[in-house]
Amino acid sequence: MMINTPKEEVKKALERVQNIVYEDGNPSDIAYFNYHKARYYRMAVTLMSYQSDEELSILNMGSHYLHVSLLFKFLGCKVDSMDVSEFWNIDFIKLRAQKFHLEQIVDDNFETLESINGSSDKYDIILFTEILEHITFNPIVFWQKIYALVKDNGLIYISTPNSMSLANIVKSITRILTFRGIGIPVNEIFNNVTYGHHWKEYSSSEIKRYFNKMSDDFRVITSRYHYKKIKIEGLNSGLTAILNFIGNRIFLSDDIEAVIKVNKSDNWKIKPPKY
Repeated sequence: MMINTPKEEVKKALERVQNIVYEDGNPSDIAYFNYHKARYYRMAVTLMSYQSDEELSILNMGSHYLHVSLLFKFLGCKVDSMDVSEFWNIDFIKLRAQKFHLEQIVDDNFETLESINGSSDKYDIILFTEILEHITFNPIVFWQKIYALVKDNGLIYISTPNSMSLANIVKSITRILTFRGIGIPVNEIFNNVTYGHHWKEYSSSEIKRYFNKMSDDFRVITSRYHYKKIKIEGLNSGLTAILNFIGNRIFLSDDIEAVIKVNKSDNWKIKPPKY
C-alpha cells in the first residue's frame, strides 16, 4: 500500500467527470457537481494515497448522480454503485451507468441491506459520504453488514457536516434563546423529501465514540475541513457565510472527514435493541 497517486491525476479524472455532467446538461446534476466538486477532490486525494499495486475495489453507497463512481473508475478502481430505486430510475442516471459500464446495486432499505446478503470481504474501500447525518434507523445491523463486507485492513470513508461548526453553534444558541426549539426547524421537515433531512449531525469526538462503541476493530481518524461555497442571497445567508469564514479558520470548521481502518478480529461489542 501507500503508492501515492499525483494530485494532477485526480484533477484530470475530475475534469472528465465535469465534462460528462456538462454535456448531459441536467440542471440538478450540474448544480450538485459544482457544489460538491471540492469535496470530491479531497476525498480522491485522501483515498488514492492508500492505493496498492492491485486494482482497488470500491463500494459507493448513496451513489446519487454517479459523480464519485465515475471519478474512481477514471482513477483505475473497480466501482460498484449502490442507491435507492428512485435514483436508478432516473433516465440520465440509467444511461450514464450503461455508457460507462458502472455496476449498479439497487437497495431501498439501508437498514437491512438485503442486496448484499451473503457477501463478505469484498471491498477495499466503502464510501459513505454525506449520508451519516440522514440515518433515522438503529444502525447496528447496518454496520455489522458493512463490517463483514469490507476486507480485513480495508477502509470505510465518511464525510459529514460538523455539528460543532461555528455556524451551527450560533444557530442552535439563537434558537434556544428565542424559544424556537431544539433540533431541525419545522420548515426543514416539510421542505425536504424523506431522508433529505439532517436528523443528526456529529462532532469528531462523537464519530469516534460511535464506532468504538460497536467494535474495537474500527480505527477512526477524523479531520475537519470545508468545501461549501455559500451563495449570499440575504441577511441569513450572509451571516452564515461570515460565521463559516471564521469557523473554518479555527477548529470549528464546516465538515468532517473520517477514515476508518477495519482490522478484523470479530470483536463486535453491541447487539441491536429489542422492542
